[in-house]
Amino acid sequence: MLIFSVKGKITTDNDKTNLVHKFDVPSGIKSLKIKYSYSPKNLNDREKAVSVIRNCFEKYDENLIGRPADYLPVKNLITLSADSCGEYRGAAHRQDNEQEHIISAEFASPGFLKGPVNEGEWDVVLNVHSVSCDVDYTVEIEGEVD
Repeated sequence: MLIFSVKGKITTDNDKTNLVHKFDVPSGIKSLKIKYSYSPKNLNDREKAVSVIRNCFEKYDENLIGRPADYLPVKNLITLSADSCGEYRGAAHRQDNEQEHIISAEFASPGFLKGPVNEGEWDVVLNVHSVSCDVDYTVEIEGEVD
């Protein structure tokens, strides 16, 4: 059963922030399946990507070795974490822009803690590590009942 769904847009103003989405888990749920995706994965505007690379080298006072184009593509990175009723349940700090994770008492996807799926308020958090263009995202959470 679908217990939460959200679609949104992340802009460069959201870079290096965390976007928290709260949702309620009803009683009797034995496992959660979190489906998460965002797009685009790469900044496809070559001119803007080269500018982003130059700016990063200047910001971090690094010497640019080679041409900025040697560092392409510039990738967006948004990861996901979850909290159960105020307690940390894990994170998926992965490069893939399409992911699926399970949390249950018997099994949890790598990075998440297995344990009972508690009734109450949960958070799914989008950790915006780096975005260089507007990014659309979707999170869907399904609950399997006893």
